[in-house]
Parts: sequence; structure tokens; C-alpha cells
Amino acid sequence: MRKIRSNSIEQTTPFLRWVSEGQIEEIHFATLEVLERTGVVVDHPEALQLLKDAGCIVNDHRVRIPSWLVEECLRLAPRKIVVANRKGQRVMPLEKNRTYFGTGSDLPFTVDLETGKRRRSTKRDVELACRVMDYLPNYDFVMSYAIASDTSSKVSDLHQLEAMVTNTIKPMIVTAHDEINMRAQLEMAALVAGGREELRKNPFMILYSEPISPLTHTNDGVGKMFACFEYGVPVVYTPGILSGATTPVTKAGTIVLMNAEALAGVVMAQLKQKGAPIIIGGGATPMDMRTTATLYGSPEAMMNYAIMTQLSQFYGIPNFTEAGCVNAPIPDAQAGMEAGNGILMAQLMGANLVHDVGYLEGGKTGSLTFLTMCNDYIDNARYMGRGTRIDEETMAVDVIDEVGPGGNYVSHEHTYKNFREEIWTSKQFNTSFWEVWEEQGSKSMEARAEELAKHIVATHNSELLDDTIQQGLNEIIAETDQKKASTRRKNKDA
Repeated sequence: MRKIRSNSIEQTTPFLRWVSEGQIEEIHFATLEVLERTGVVVDHPEALQLLKDAGCIVNDHRVRIPSWLVEECLRLAPRKIVVANRKGQRVMPLEKNRTYFGTGSDLPFTVDLETGKRRRSTKRDVELACRVMDYLPNYDFVMSYAIASDTSSKVSDLHQLEAMVTNTIKPMIVTAHDEINMRAQLEMAALVAGGREELRKNPFMILYSEPISPLTHTNDGVGKMFACFEYGVPVVYTPGILSGATTPVTKAGTIVLMNAEALAGVVMAQLKQKGAPIIIGGGATPMDMRTTATLYGSPEAMMNYAIMTQLSQFYGIPNFTEAGCVNAPIPDAQAGMEAGNGILMAQLMGANLVHDVGYLEGGKTGSLTFLTMCNDYIDNARYMGRGTRIDEETMAVDVIDEVGPGGNYVSHEHTYKNFREEIWTSKQFNTSFWEVWEEQGSKSMEARAEELAKHIVATHNSELLDDTIQQGLNEIIAETDQKKASTRRKNKDA
């Protein structure tokens, strides 16, 4: 099997606008009312002081943010954030209508590629997922996908970052247990980048941090964000909610509350540092009222993401959203429909960072086979997102006249010249006749994807890190582990 060639990321012509501009403004003004009337809880001392000094009404930890301050901070937030790969190449400009796809993080379970059995995830699963994503061209960035549950729980997030930078050169989004571990990850990233200033110039890492819905901004959540800004590292600061549980059950109410949480993050970010690179959006999934499950692949979630993408474009701030994440427990027809619908919508609405691709079972289980299948779903959506080229060459009036009534176009030079661009070719879908499909083993798409995943795992390796850097990463992990163990002992003795 040959390596699949990479796509260049083109700007999408946004075909999809879910609500009108007037309705987007209504949501914006409702959000300002929530922030000014209801306010948010902030548990980070520095952020509280910054908000108070900026003119917010602060009562204990409850902060009411005036509309004028929100508007001012929105103007300060950057409209474009450029993310590099591990080699310092600026490959991912986050700007309007540029769409990038990647996985999510921290899946507790993995379907073993060899046995097909579902089991607890390990660090090895992070490594293999990153190698698969490094190979497949339609994954533009990586998250850890799995949890390194076989490592020290105090620093498992550091182990995940080490596995990521070792097994892919692509840009990455990380999670961190707390501010201590975030600072350790920033040291690791600076080591890989060649120094703190090189990391600031060409950050290859983004932090994913969250408020806690409804309307609560934690000490660690804000602290991690502030630490990243000191290094020039961008931050995704977005809520992850359950409609009907942590937000109103209505889609519009969900979006207003989530937007209030995100914009409070924008305010704190810009008060900390003007021009701080922040990304908004979030995970807007409803809760199944029968089972309490998170409905990742639901139509309601996709509808919410469409409006939230419009909101981010209204503000001119890059956004973070979801697609390709499903409630199906295995890569079956349900999984294909849920993933395909979401990926296509994300592409057509011009979302920026689209994560959680390849999640099964509502964000609990990972599968390298399903990750590989989703590569083709993304390729299909990107083809549609490029739109139809209308010009003299493609309208082919002269060609139609040459061929004339009753002729054919198979042997015409125009067909040979244009068919590769005009007809999408899948790497894994079956497009053969029944007899050919039987001759080739009567394989399902899942079987073909499993074969490709096994081939990648067996043959592909990313560009290796220097031994000195690898040793330095391991030392930072060990030092942080010892520091946290010592702190825990002191707290216990006290």
C-alpha cells in the first residue's frame, strides 16, 4: 500500500448558514444580558482582581461583566491564530472558513486492533493513534485519543504529550490535569521547539481547557489558560455541556449559556494579556432523557454547532467544535451516518478546529479502524466543500459542440484532462461491480479500514526526536511526578 498523499487546506465557500444574521445578533445580545445580569463564578484570584479592576461588579466570587467590557475584549482578541507543526512549520492558520479535523482526547476504552476486544486504554494506544493520524492526510491535528491509564495518574497527561510528540509531527491539542502539569507540558513543548522563544514564534501546541457549566470558571481552568499565554501558546477555552442537565434543554438557551461562558473566557484572556490567542466554541451535546447518555452524534448537536460557528465568525474569533463522534458502539451503519453527517456539516459551515473525530460510544471508546474510516469521510466532505468550478473550461461548450448529438466523451481529451478533479475517488469505499467485489474478497469497508490501520501500525513511523530531547522529556515527567508526590505527602502530614 502506498502512503496516501496529503491535501492542502483551502478556504471553504460556506454553503451552510443555519440562522439569519439578525438571529445571531439576538443571541449575542441575550449573551450580554446573561453576563451583565446573572454573571459568572470565578475561582481564580488573579482573574477576579483583573475583572474587578476593569469595572466588573464583584461580590465574593460572583462577577457581573458589563456589556461594554465584553465588546472591548472581543475587539482585542486575534482574528487569526497560526499553529505550527512539531518542526516549526506554520501549517495551520486558524481563520474564517479554513476547516481542520482531528481526534479528541482521553478515551478510557479502546477496541484492540488485533483481538477486536474492548479494553482499558494505555499509553501504547496513544502512540498508535498518533502514528495512524500522522500517516492519514485528512487529520490535520492530533489529540491524545486514548488515556495513558497504565502510567502514573498524577502525570498521565504528560505521558500522553510525550507519546504525541514522539509519534507525529502534526500540530496537537493537549489537556492538562492542573496548572502544575500544564507548566510541565509547556516546558516539554519548549524543549521540543528549541526554546521558549521558538515556541512563542511558532507554537505547535494548543491547550484545551473548560469552564464548568453552568457559568463557573475554576481556579485550575483559568490558571492553565493564563500559563499558556505566558508562553504564547493558544488556548481553546470552551464549555462542554449537556443540554437539559447543565444548560437549558432548548437549543437556543444552550447556545446562549455556552456563549456566555466562552465570552467570559475571552474577557479574562484579554485582561490578562491584550491579544491573547483564544479560541471559542464548545461541545454542545444534549442528554438522552431516557438513559442520561451524551448524544454526540445527534442532529441537535450538529444544529448547535452550526449556530456556534456562525457566532464565532460574527465575532471574528477562531472556533473549536465537534464532528465524527458517534453514539454507535462499533463502526457500523449508524456510526457511518452519524460521523458523515457531522463531518460534512462542519466542512460546509466553515468551522475551524473540528475535534473528536473517531469517537465511538458517546466519547468512551476508540478504534483505529474507525479512525481510518473517518479519513475518507473527511476527504469526501472536503471535496464537496471546494464547491463546483464554473468557468469556460468546465462548462465545456466547445467540447459539447465537437462531440455533438449521439457521441461520447470517454475518449475525448477534455475528459482525460479533468476527470481526476471532477470525480471524487475514495481510498476505501467500494465502487466496483458485485463480481469484482467478490473476487477481491467480499470485504466490507470496516474490513478494508482495519487492514489499512494494521498496515500503518506495522510500517509507519514519524520523524524521530533527538535522543537528548527524548531524555529531557522523560526527566520533566519524572520531576513533576516526584514534585506532586512530595506535595501530596506534605498535605497528608499537615
